[in-house]
Amino acid sequence: MKGEPGGRRQCERPTLPPVAWLAVAAWVGAMSGEHVSWGIVTGDPASMQAAMSAVALVAALCFLVLRRRRVGRFDPAATAVALVLAGVMVGGTASMLQGASWRSRTRGLADAGAREWVGMVTADPREGAFGPGIRVRITEGPFRGAVLSVWLSGDDPVPEYGRIVRFSAIPKLREHDDVGRRAARGGEHATASAWSVTDVGWPSGALGRLFAWRVAAVERLQVVRGDPGALLRGVVLGDRRSLSGSAVDEDFRVLGLSHVVAVSGSHLAVVCGVVLALGARLRLPRRTLLFAVVTVAAGYTALTGMALSAVRSAVMLVFGAAGECLGIRRDGIAALCVAVVALTVASPWCVFDVGLALSVIAVAGLLLFGDLGIEWVAAAFADRLPKVTSLLGATLVAQACTLPIVVGTFGMLSLAAPIANLVVVPPAEIAICTGLGGAALGGLWPAAGSVVIRVAGGILAFVTRSASLLASLPGAAVSVGSPGIIAIVGGACAVAWLWARWPRPGSVAAARVCLAAVLFANLATGVGPRGPARCEVVVMDVGQGDAILVRDGSHAMLVDVGANAGALRQALARAGVRALDSVVLTHDHDDHIGGYSGLAGVVRVGWVGLPQAAGPEGFSAVRAATPRLTPRGKVATTPLHAGDRWFVGRAEVIVLWPPETPSEALKTNDTSIVLAVRCGGFSCVLTGDAEEAAQSGMLELGGMLRTDVLKVPHHGSRNGLTADGLAAWHPRDAIVSVGAGNDFGHPSPETIELLGRAGVRIWRTDQCGDVRIEVTGNGYRVEPARRVGARRACATIGLSQYARFGPSLQPPFHTKEHDGRFESRSTSAGLPDLRQRRAVARARPPPPSRHGRSGG
Repeated sequence: MKGEPGGRRQCERPTLPPVAWLAVAAWVGAMSGEHVSWGIVTGDPASMQAAMSAVALVAALCFLVLRRRRVGRFDPAATAVALVLAGVMVGGTASMLQGASWRSRTRGLADAGAREWVGMVTADPREGAFGPGIRVRITEGPFRGAVLSVWLSGDDPVPEYGRIVRFSAIPKLREHDDVGRRAARGGEHATASAWSVTDVGWPSGALGRLFAWRVAAVERLQVVRGDPGALLRGVVLGDRRSLSGSAVDEDFRVLGLSHVVAVSGSHLAVVCGVVLALGARLRLPRRTLLFAVVTVAAGYTALTGMALSAVRSAVMLVFGAAGECLGIRRDGIAALCVAVVALTVASPWCVFDVGLALSVIAVAGLLLFGDLGIEWVAAAFADRLPKVTSLLGATLVAQACTLPIVVGTFGMLSLAAPIANLVVVPPAEIAICTGLGGAALGGLWPAAGSVVIRVAGGILAFVTRSASLLASLPGAAVSVGSPGIIAIVGGACAVAWLWARWPRPGSVAAARVCLAAVLFANLATGVGPRGPARCEVVVMDVGQGDAILVRDGSHAMLVDVGANAGALRQALARAGVRALDSVVLTHDHDDHIGGYSGLAGVVRVGWVGLPQAAGPEGFSAVRAATPRLTPRGKVATTPLHAGDRWFVGRAEVIVLWPPETPSEALKTNDTSIVLAVRCGGFSCVLTGDAEEAAQSGMLELGGMLRTDVLKVPHHGSRNGLTADGLAAWHPRDAIVSVGAGNDFGHPSPETIELLGRAGVRIWRTDQCGDVRIEVTGNGYRVEPARRVGARRACATIGLSQYARFGPSLQPPFHTKEHDGRFESRSTSAGLPDLRQRRAVARARPPPPSRHGRSGG
């Protein structure tokens, strides 16, 4: 940076080293090679086409190598193209070699049978649905190097990270589906359920002593209890067993501070910074100091679980230190690119690790545009508060660069991240150093070490409290849909324009206008779009699960939340939802309540309805997570039973099932809350997973009335919808909420045939995406998000003025068809948030005047 006459330092555009082309191309090549390798596993013919493309790349590279200038050098364009092709070839070849090794090992494991295995535990134990699990790398025998996920019985000892274990098991290969592919990308070859486990001990040498010290250090950190203690063990030593899934973890996720709670390059930078400061104080020789920094970096990376983002930082340190020793000019961008190439060659499939991708892109963005962003923020503050403006500018740059991955992966954008980084990150860094120092001191002087650790715990108590308060603010985060190709291309063009023009702030006023524009965009995103003018029901595509939105204007109700928090946030983003009057969870199964945590921080909730049949002990995970919903600690849960009713705008919601005192013999599916939604002459029934017993019970109670649209029970399973239920409901349209390629065969051919014989039109979320039912002035209209088949029409069903929700018979329907075009809805339909604070403030559970049996 150069000085300016006014005193402000002028940032210069960094030089992009040639190795950058190699690094980007190697990353792309590794991803392409994995695609080819997985195509070979699944028998996809496209892999052969990819191999032919690779041969074409080799030919092009050879041509460019031969194309030289007379002076014997490449021209710049040829150099860039040659490096790109070389990177693609290096990354693709390494990736396909890893794929070949993975296939070879899995074939061997498939025939291994029952045997005794010896290996090292490579991660902290984790709790599963059927007991604890460990990740083991086999160290002896013909399958040395294979990685198994081993599940233990409840009576077996649970070995710590780094221990050598001997166990007996039969390896089992995963299916070649998305779950199996993610496991393969993570290096796993098979799973196993061990029937005997023996903890052999620590490995010999320095590594074993390091792992043993970690276990002792974790014990010393136990003096800090509660959320601060869980955070302390996580950020200092990478022990996330108490942190994962906790309220603190959720708060940091909402605030975009996951890099704080998971050991990453920033933690390594803090630790190495302390070592550098101590070395400078002790006046150590430069090379000795660099060796000490590299040694500490390597040890800390191994100590905390070898997180790929920390490994990336350690590799950068190694190359940077080597450059210093050899007298090479310091270049952070070149060091990052060399680290990326090294990781891509050593472990090509690591490019699919989200933490590594976020780390690389954030660091690259800061190295390329960090100074420019800081200069703009500093100009807006008239060069006051330099430390604050530096941190704020760096946060904005890192958040902008990582936005596509964050949005695409988590379905959420943190609007409070800039403020949260200012408040949380500095004390968290102090706590990391203090906690690690206290853990080290505790081994020599336990009393003094305990005091230092408690100081770190006190700092993190402030951090956790601050994070909780910030995460509870309305609009702290919003759900955002995956970026489309237009958004990605637009972002790439914007980056290229910034690099080419390198716009610097011309004046303080210009900088303030730009900063105000960023703040206004954040505020507008938090407020959200207006709600729909008409009442509508949206059966959202969340995979194999249910999530149904009922809304009218600024009022909305969500029925079930699907199985996955990320999929739920993506669906809420597509609908533009910022607030919910109520959330009704039909029954206690994961495919209906598993995504509940996805509501925290991104939408405000009025109240939560649960089936009265569940009792006070049911929905334990939901009850534990409800206090983390916004507004914090003020979201009540209400038991619902047949006869309860309330309004969502103009739409009346009536509970048809379960009864107030249901039979204890009912299965969980048959305790599902069944809702009728009516608006004007339109009616819709949402059935959850209600099966034969529930449908028979509703028939006996007289609660099965004719309806226009039916959400098919239990995802269209064979034991879901009954012939008697279909005859009583007599719908015109039926919607099946089901995941594409699910393992259960839903919807069943029998259910589809039953609906077809009754002349019911069928809409499936696995084929249509979100299915939206809009109530019109004379009926309703069904609009799928995407086209299925050739020119299928969206029908507007005309309702007679005598058609009403109730036992009376409805007159014949009159059908009016569109011209075959789909009226796809954009994500602009949604709910206001900040400007409609009264919507959730007024939201209440069913009030006493309406909370009773119909007709009572």
